[in-house]
Amino acid sequence: MPSLRPIDQLGKAGLSAIIDGMRFIRRNPPLSGSFLSDLAATLLAMPIALFPAMNDERFAGNPGTLGLFLSAIAVGGVAATTLSGLITAHHRPGIIQLGAAAAWGAALAAVGLVNGLVPTLAFLAAAGAADTIAVISRGTLLQLATPDNYRGRVSAAENVVGIAGPELGNFRAGIVASIASPAVSLTSGGILCVAAIAAIAARNKPLRRYRIDTP
Repeated sequence: MPSLRPIDQLGKAGLSAIIDGMRFIRRNPPLSGSFLSDLAATLLAMPIALFPAMNDERFAGNPGTLGLFLSAIAVGGVAATTLSGLITAHHRPGIIQLGAAAAWGAALAAVGLVNGLVPTLAFLAAAGAADTIAVISRGTLLQLATPDNYRGRVSAAENVVGIAGPELGNFRAGIVASIASPAVSLTSGGILCVAAIAAIAARNKPLRRYRIDTP
C-alpha cells in the first residue's frame, strides 16, 4: 500500500454532519443515482419473503426445493465473484451497476413466469450473479466518487440502504402476494425494477457516464 497523506480537515460528528452528508449525496449525481438504483432493486424486486409461498404453490411445500431457492442465489453470487477483478478494473462502474440492477429485476420477473425447478433455479442463480455484480460496482463507485472527509457518512448511508432496502422490499413483496399471488408479486416487482432502473439511467447522465481515469 502506498503512503497516504493525512486528511486536512476531519468532519465533526452530530446531526449537522449527517445533514451535510445527505446534502452532499443529493448534490452528487453519481452517488445519488447509485443509491437510487440500489433502492429500486431491493424495494421493488426483493424475492426472499416469497420463497415459502412459491414453494408451496409450485412444489407442494417440499423443504428440499425451498432450500435450493436460497442456495441458487448464493451459487450465482459466488460464481460472479470470480469476475470481481474485471468489474473493479472497468472504467465505467456506473453503467455496470445499472445493467446489473436491471438484469436482477429481469431475472426475478422470469422466475415468476417459468414453471419447473430447473428454470426457476437457473433464473435465481442469474439474479444472484447480477446482484453481486451490482454490489461490487456500486462499492467501487462510492469509494472513488467520495472525498475522504465524506467517506464515513457515505459509507454509513450505504449501510442503512443495504439493510433497510431488502427488508422493506420483502414487506412489499408479501403485501402484493397476499393480494394477488407470489408469481404476480415476483413478476410485477421485477418489471417495475427494470422500469425504475431505465428511468434512473435516462435521467442521471453523470452516473451513466461516470468514468474511472487510470494511469
